[in-house]
Amino acid sequence: MQFTRRKFIKTMVVSAGTVITTSILGCGSSDNKDETPDVVIKPQVPDILDGSMYFPQSVVSGDPKENSVILWTRIDNNTGEDTDVILQVSKTDDFSQLVVEQELTAVASSDHCLKIRVTDLEQAKYYFYRFIHVVENKKYTSNIGRTKTAPSKDSDTNVKFAYVSCQDYIGRYYNNYLSLLEQDDLEFVIHLGDYIYETTGDPLFQSTDHERKIEFTDQEGVLNLGVGENKYQAAASLDNYRQLYKTYRTDPLLQKIHERFPMIAIWDDHEFSDDSWGDHATNLDGAQIEQQTQRKRNSEIAYFDYMPIDHEQTHISEELSSGELKIEEIHLFPNTKIYRDFHFGKHCHIAMTDFRTNRPDHIIAEDAFPGSVEIDQITLSGFLQATGMDTANISAVISQMSPYVNIDDVMFTPYKSAFIEIFAAMYADSLMAKIEMSQQDAYIQGQQRAIDVIKGNLATSYLNQVLEGTKATLPSEHPIQQLPALPEQGVNQGLAFYTMGKTSLFNYLGSRYFVIKDTYDLYAGFKEYVAQSNGSSVQSAYDETQTNWLATTFASSNSTWKLLGSSVSFSPLIFDLSSSRANSGFELLEAALASDAVPAAFKQRFYIEVDQWDGFPQFKSSLIENILSANSVVTLGGDVHSSYVTEHKANSVTGNKSFNFTTSSISSATFGTFLEQGMNQLLSQLGDVSPVVKELPVFFDTLATTATQRADIADSLVFSKMWEHGIAIVELDAENMDVSFHNVNAKVKGVNTAQISFYDDKLTYLEMVKIHKFRVKDNNLQRLS
Repeated sequence: MQFTRRKFIKTMVVSAGTVITTSILGCGSSDNKDETPDVVIKPQVPDILDGSMYFPQSVVSGDPKENSVILWTRIDNNTGEDTDVILQVSKTDDFSQLVVEQELTAVASSDHCLKIRVTDLEQAKYYFYRFIHVVENKKYTSNIGRTKTAPSKDSDTNVKFAYVSCQDYIGRYYNNYLSLLEQDDLEFVIHLGDYIYETTGDPLFQSTDHERKIEFTDQEGVLNLGVGENKYQAAASLDNYRQLYKTYRTDPLLQKIHERFPMIAIWDDHEFSDDSWGDHATNLDGAQIEQQTQRKRNSEIAYFDYMPIDHEQTHISEELSSGELKIEEIHLFPNTKIYRDFHFGKHCHIAMTDFRTNRPDHIIAEDAFPGSVEIDQITLSGFLQATGMDTANISAVISQMSPYVNIDDVMFTPYKSAFIEIFAAMYADSLMAKIEMSQQDAYIQGQQRAIDVIKGNLATSYLNQVLEGTKATLPSEHPIQQLPALPEQGVNQGLAFYTMGKTSLFNYLGSRYFVIKDTYDLYAGFKEYVAQSNGSSVQSAYDETQTNWLATTFASSNSTWKLLGSSVSFSPLIFDLSSSRANSGFELLEAALASDAVPAAFKQRFYIEVDQWDGFPQFKSSLIENILSANSVVTLGGDVHSSYVTEHKANSVTGNKSFNFTTSSISSATFGTFLEQGMNQLLSQLGDVSPVVKELPVFFDTLATTATQRADIADSLVFSKMWEHGIAIVELDAENMDVSFHNVNAKVKGVNTAQISFYDDKLTYLEMVKIHKFRVKDNNLQRLS
């Protein structure tokens, strides 16, 4: 579907400089709706009836500027035809002081959405707005929305706002918005992404046995995923994505948030597809190529349909002329651009960024073959020498790598044939676990996969483990039984995917989650070194244009507080299970880690998640040093369903610091829950383990905070709450920036607090809220509560 020069959404630029282009009493009096009458009609207030049934998603405002704001609604009168709607904007909630009254048309091709930019407003003022649908000369109104424009750049005013993230609808409620609704003096709300989740019934984190569920009406357009009992669906068509927004936006608490506060939004991954990069999904973990350009574009169109982002202004520096917004190729992938900045007085300057559109693939591919040696001994030695490492340390590093042989050597010919046979079957089984296909097709694909990977330098420790496991399943007379173990002593040692924690053929574990930090950092640095020598990068989540924009934006800003909104966290998320870890202060934990209860393969430092900024360690370090800390930028993060506070390393020249505050999820399952599942999956691959190890989830927060106490970790994670949902509130003035996390435990007295509704029992819920408060002042971090 092409959208060049095509009307995307019936969005008008409405000026408050003159009141009323079409009177509510004279609805439809002008045959040309694009013509602005010269006559200013005084507002009249006829009888207005409740029309909320015509506006099932209520109203929304967003992107507040000094003199403009975006207003949104969707009308549903069951006609399926283009529908006239009247917008009223007033200085008072009784609509006695109208500044705008204009008739617009909600077109069917835009799902009857209206998104209007209202200009020529006064700065730092509340405005009230509503939409009116006329049926047989009766006027039916939407719910009333309240919005507020930004104060002028030179205004010496305090600012208070909230930021939120991750609101899965399936089987869950938005109870945490009750905390936000208690803060009626918020200027605006930032949404850092995962406003919707593209899946319905993903067995990894969603339940279908609940009243909050969605069945896609466009079944021909859906993406069917999973096999057997684990089948589920994901949005793919434009109708699928629109249905998600329509359904999510019917939630009464979410409606109240939008009706009361303007929203500044960016997307993360679930607005398109989980852990996505560019137009690539990762649902199949490399079992198939998942480049889905049209699906990506469909997700963007639905986002621009429903979210109050000025999608045109992000591409244009000058003021936009009035008129109807259109969607063109420049607005859609790969040209997409949603990063932008906002000023709220002279103390608050916020840059909203886009982590997903231009980021590269994950450093370790989900289908990376564990046995493949990515850096041989000679290359690794040369790279380490180029970094300035001395000979003794180079030898020490290499000694920690995987022993390997060249499987193509004549002496290993029997092994090559055997491993092609073994892995053809393993790949076939793994493919059928990801994709519905016949056993014959799976074996054909599996055999080709095996041929492609059983070549060159391969890690013998991994191959021997597979060989031993295979022998246990074969009859004694099988030729493979006669093969001895491959040599693991006296051979070269190099960096294999296995050395970084990759143990499965298709899996996010060892790729996007639970990777071994020290070897991963080495590999990421090597990959970036090679890429930069060729004039490119494998780590630039912000492409060159966005990075330069950020640098210029912050370097030229005179604001007291410079903030960066990031959909993912800048906080380092590390588990240190090694014997050299810092003292946690918990004797039981230390004893368990020091004993044989923890398998040797588990005694490592792990990055918990590398789909976020930890996945690009060298680029992240450079970004913090040269842009964030250099300009004392405070970053606000989301995505990871947990709360963190981090103090980054001071800039080497100025001594300034950057701080990160990551908020937890509104409703999506906590990170602690997800990590426990991942840990159990890893442990299951290791066989019998001590029950002591299974108690590690109790210490997740301790493991994370103590992991950054080592001298080689530049950033200090000072606060971690992996088992709490919540929202965050920021208050700032000329001297202080206060951040308060309003969190609730995922489970209280055995009750999952996100899976039951407290909408009609607000006080009970608010009594469970815990407030963790921090202050940044004079380039230092303080904990207040």
